[in-house]
Amino acid sequence: MKFKRCLFFLFLSLFATNCVNAQEKLVNMYDSAQVYYKKKDFKKAAYFYDVYYIEQQKAESNYDTYYAAVAAAHVGNMDRAKYYLKRSAAIGYDLPSYNYFATDKDNAPLQALPEWKKFIGEFKHKADSAQTILNKTIAILNDTTIRSTTAVLDNIDYWKSFSKRNSAEQLTNKIKEFNSYSTTKKDNFWTVYHIKANDTLTIPFLVYIPQGYNPKEKTSLYVYLHGAVINRRNFANPAYIPDGLETAIMTKAVAQHAFIIYPLAKKDFGWLYQQQAFETVLKEITYVKSRYNINDDKIYIGGHSNGGSGAFWFALNQPSLFASFFGFNYLPKTYFGNTILKNLNNTRTFYGISGSEDTTFPLVTVNSIYQYGISNGANWKNFIRKGSHGLPFSSRDSINFIFDTLATRSRDPFPKKIVWETDNIKNGRYAWLEIKELDTLAAKAEWHQVLNPLVTQGGKTAEVNFNKNKSGAIIATTEGNTIKIESSRVRKIKLYLSTAMFNLNEKIKIIVNGKSYQNAKLVADKNVILEEFLKTKDRSFIVANTLELTVN
Repeated sequence: MKFKRCLFFLFLSLFATNCVNAQEKLVNMYDSAQVYYKKKDFKKAAYFYDVYYIEQQKAESNYDTYYAAVAAAHVGNMDRAKYYLKRSAAIGYDLPSYNYFATDKDNAPLQALPEWKKFIGEFKHKADSAQTILNKTIAILNDTTIRSTTAVLDNIDYWKSFSKRNSAEQLTNKIKEFNSYSTTKKDNFWTVYHIKANDTLTIPFLVYIPQGYNPKEKTSLYVYLHGAVINRRNFANPAYIPDGLETAIMTKAVAQHAFIIYPLAKKDFGWLYQQQAFETVLKEITYVKSRYNINDDKIYIGGHSNGGSGAFWFALNQPSLFASFFGFNYLPKTYFGNTILKNLNNTRTFYGISGSEDTTFPLVTVNSIYQYGISNGANWKNFIRKGSHGLPFSSRDSINFIFDTLATRSRDPFPKKIVWETDNIKNGRYAWLEIKELDTLAAKAEWHQVLNPLVTQGGKTAEVNFNKNKSGAIIATTEGNTIKIESSRVRKIKLYLSTAMFNLNEKIKIIVNGKSYQNAKLVADKNVILEEFLKTKDRSFIVANTLELTVN
């Protein structure tokens, strides 16, 4: 394993990776030791490991100390080899890698030592025990007989047949009242499903089925985005998730008898830079809603570190499915595209917790963005708790109150006011209104102002450009059957009309930029109802018809 270098995430031009000279020296010692170890120049490797560990009192990996022990043994320094073996054991064993340690030919000089026999013996015992537990976990994760495998909501022929035989009103009522979900043979367990992200990539994701799940009752759902995405080369092994540190963060959600979706991400397919990864999370939610009785108005998304930043992206770009958002020890910015803080001015709250001693995303940095957002109307609450970047792991009691708060929040599917801005029409929709086409060559409306916060980092404060791309924006309000829309740099808009929001027996009056646009009488369209429902599986927001507008 590589030494965890002093890393600070890039934050536009203001933030750069900086390590102090002393730390760089340590890194050089460590890197030199590894280079010589790989060359099997154990004399030089032993020297650099010794120099490194004189300065570095806390070992990060039992691989490092194991290599140091091997190098010391090869040069005949058995006392030093024993010392490193003890340190390696004290760190803890990387149990899945037992065979590597046991069969490594380079450790031959160690094998006569009683300390080695004790080290490898304990390693094997713990690895065997862990494998037994892991095998049980894998068996449950992949057991298709205990989970829901059928989905009436995915049966297109069934719904087309029902639609053909019934009226639009009957189809709407059928969707609202639908609760014919299959039962599971057990509850309180994790299972793994797979979803196709694109033509070449199928991704596993985990789902927790709560204790006492009743397929006749609507159940809340949490989506948890894990951290450590920015440097993760591969998707995590699903078998290690159920008993992992990050799932422990969701203990309170488990106690609420809620469903949990645990998506998997990596550096080149994660919730920092890849639009398609975000869209895959939405696919996973729809997949689960097809098979389990999920309450459409009580879905929450959040995460830790990079996962919290991913949840912030959803709040600013794809909030329609969610009741609220949460982030622990997160950086409140999007890593690609604009960070449009104005989109937090809507009805769904982002709840955050920052550690007072977090050196990865320092409180002073997070707080400067937060205070700026609040001063501009953001629906955002950030709490401070004593702790470092690992706060949710080391002090779960300090974060659990967030889940109590979230559980009280329900989505309003039909907000009467929408403030929405986007620089990417893939993220143009919020609730019942969507920006379908931008007109970035047009002049901005006077009210369409960018929000660029003053951000403090390293004792310096400077304005950061959160809006590098040109965007379009809308402010839309409804009263009765009247829709008023103000637009800026927008060419086309799409309205998603519901009988829960508008009386389709009367004309809908649309006013755009102060001018009467049109009076339209629309009827509920069975084809639209079905098409939209099959895409979202949303039984709360049922689209009766749609209307596209071109803004002159």
